[in-house]
Amino acid sequence: VLTRLINDPRIYRNVGRIPPAQTVEETRRIQAERAAANAAGKSAGFCAYLDGDLVGMAGGGESADTGLVDFGYWVAPDHWGKGFATETAAAVMRWFVNIQGRREMTAGYFPDNPGSGRVLEKLGFRKSGESRYFCLGREMEVDCIDMYWPASADTLNAYLEDTQ
Repeated sequence: VLTRLINDPRIYRNVGRIPPAQTVEETRRIQAERAAANAAGKSAGFCAYLDGDLVGMAGGGESADTGLVDFGYWVAPDHWGKGFATETAAAVMRWFVNIQGRREMTAGYFPDNPGSGRVLEKLGFRKSGESRYFCLGREMEVDCIDMYWPASADTLNAYLEDTQ
């Protein structure tokens, strides 16, 4: 199911690290690599389900350059516009804040996918710049809007779990 969903061009063209026409074997290999990174505390990824059906994923990996989590998500097109992206991403951000103690994260989106930028803004991310990024799904370098999430009093309180 995962391979079928991410082979939709509306997904792989907007998630920089998913190649087009990914095979089931490639999906298994990539997920095994991610599981190893998760076990090492360098990343985390979570699936979102609705009535037992996979509707998306959210997570991130620690940048070797900055030590910050580079956050990302995707939602199956059949579920766009229903709040799943924001809900799923917020739940995973809570995990990064409460379990890994993260207080800063980065993310990015492509200018031709402004909906993703709106989701990131709802989560508390703010524009930090622009860059060029090699998108595997588009098989080319494209413009990217860089985003940054700082743990200010306003943004952090939205993600800290009540421990009382």
